[in-house]
Amino acid sequence: MKQASEESLDVMGEKLPLVLDLDGTFLRTDLLVEGIVNAFFRRPLSLFAAMPLALVSRARFKQRIAAITQLDIDSLLVNEQVLDFAETERNAGREIHLFTAAPQSVADKVAARFGIFSSVVGSTPTLNLKSYRKRDALVERFPDGYIYAGDARADLPVWQAAAAAVLVDVPASVAQAVRADDTRVFATFSTPTNHLRSWRKALRLHQWVKNLLVFVPLLLSHEYLNPPVVLSYLTVFLILSVSASGTYILNDLADLSDDRRHRTKRNRPFAAGKLNPLMGLFVSIVVILGGLIASGFVSTGFFIALFAYLALTLSYSFGLKRIPVLDVVILATLFTLRLVMGTEAADAGYSEWLLTFSMFFFLSLSLAKRFVEVSAKAARPMEIISGRGYRGGDHAFISALGVSSGVASILILVLFLREDAFKVDIYQIEAFLWGIPIFMTLFLGRIWLLASRGELNEDPVAFAVKDKVSYLLGIGLVFCMLEAVLIPG
Repeated sequence: MKQASEESLDVMGEKLPLVLDLDGTFLRTDLLVEGIVNAFFRRPLSLFAAMPLALVSRARFKQRIAAITQLDIDSLLVNEQVLDFAETERNAGREIHLFTAAPQSVADKVAARFGIFSSVVGSTPTLNLKSYRKRDALVERFPDGYIYAGDARADLPVWQAAAAAVLVDVPASVAQAVRADDTRVFATFSTPTNHLRSWRKALRLHQWVKNLLVFVPLLLSHEYLNPPVVLSYLTVFLILSVSASGTYILNDLADLSDDRRHRTKRNRPFAAGKLNPLMGLFVSIVVILGGLIASGFVSTGFFIALFAYLALTLSYSFGLKRIPVLDVVILATLFTLRLVMGTEAADAGYSEWLLTFSMFFFLSLSLAKRFVEVSAKAARPMEIISGRGYRGGDHAFISALGVSSGVASILILVLFLREDAFKVDIYQIEAFLWGIPIFMTLFLGRIWLLASRGELNEDPVAFAVKDKVSYLLGIGLVFCMLEAVLIPG
């Protein structure tokens, strides 16, 4: 949102140059932060080797980060308000310049993308062009005055020497300091941001519904009326959910460039520039390590299962998701590990039937998710899907494998009922159990039908949580289970 100008941008009838800062002003992100996060996922050893430079020379550290990363310049978020403002002023005859603390090489690439700057000046290995150093460079370059657009407290010395100021998403205290120095403020740009809402979205609290799988062993063991056992399961659910939220953040950070090019994922908090990626990296590491430590107090088995889950998730985020077929097998394994953690919550016995069914069932759902992504590129069969190892022409293969995996899961469920469930004395009327594979078949069939029609636009599990028909099928399944147990024979 742009506030009305307090004065005309013409100072004494002259068109003074408009100088833009880059990080947080022209762009909705910080290139150093982007570089650190990019290096963390792509070249972690090089990043750790470069860290000591941050204590010696910030300028050299920036140059090193720029050298070990390859940022996707075309996907970087530009502040559209500032861009429109700069283009309007340029068309009116004003020169637009870019002065930034980012390395010169990176600044040149960003400037080349837009082509509106008369000159571009960035940091060198010996000079970090920030605060007083930027002010001195600007005063020397523009002795007749300049108009400066910035976003941070570090820009106060630059504004003090400027003929006029343009404030971009500055904190209230900074705006007050600028006005207290009698610096003329010609325009203010602000972008309303609800950080609490953004963090809730980044943590993907709605995905916690997937972790309800830990309660399945509790239902099968019929210990749901035992308070200590239920408390143990609730503890496992909470630890797993918080830890998983940390991995979701890491996954978003690893996919920043790809998400920014995606029609829906570009609205995720980090991709949209609503949250600082470096803060996200810190939060994710803290909650993941915290979850591991907490799991050790529950049981050794749960700790091992959670460690395996997190290790597999991080391996997926760091690159395994780009390997076709292996990526969906990993997703199915992660769902199955939730059942393992639920089993470890009360030291219950493992069900080979349940684990095998889970692998094939969730493999089918994972393939449905991939099918939606790949089929969108079906018109270009040789084009590789960004961030994945699939091509646009792979949709038929994915569909065949996904449907067959779903059928296999139903077959395993039927065999379980026939060879195991009907031979125990828990169920009063076993006939109701046949409703379970029927409702599961209806659910899987609906998922794949919608996917093939192009009407499934998200993760099938997330879709099911909001889908009324899926709720009805779930109610029918639970009804069959309860009726089999509760109705007296």
